[in-house]
Amino acid sequence: AGERRSIARLEALATWTESLRDTIAGAVGLEQAIPASLRAAAPSLREPLTRLVDRLHTRMPMPEALRRFAADLDDPGADLIIAALIINARLRGPGLRDLLGALSESVREELDMRRKVSAERRSTRRSAQIVVGVSVGLALALALFNRSYVQTYDSTVGQLVLVVVVALYAAGFIWMRRLATFDTPERLLTGEE
Repeated sequence: AGERRSIARLEALATWTESLRDTIAGAVGLEQAIPASLRAAAPSLREPLTRLVDRLHTRMPMPEALRRFAADLDDPGADLIIAALIINARLRGPGLRDLLGALSESVREELDMRRKVSAERRSTRRSAQIVVGVSVGLALALALFNRSYVQTYDSTVGQLVLVVVVALYAAGFIWMRRLATFDTPERLLTGEE
């Protein structure tokens, strides 16, 4: 679920970046383009973007407002785009539209890669679920229908062996779960300046 939310937010971020780029293409400055992009923002970005617009309306300096926006999003994919906006807000140089176009393209490529990885991990997760289901089902079936087979586990030594077997299975399941999780990269905009 966390991976799906991350992919949805990354897609919303790419769409927002493209919207911002297109708004700036109409000879509008960054200060006007950000509030205008709020109308077309995806629901996952709307709340942090609304806070950014509110900060800009209260005359907070653009770089500080953008840094707080990055903290609100708490997404490594957003940090690169917001860092470009911070640099442009400080230097007021040309080429922001082209830069946003390149960044949105980069985010789209990352989005495609994450979707491919997610699809591959889905098969790993499904395999892990099947292994868990078969193992637990087999153990329950043996306990219910073939008491003589599991009767050796009634002794103290049998209970110790059973604990070792269950611990090995649990370690295997934890390992498979770890293989199926996505490690998020470190954020670029974490500290002050």
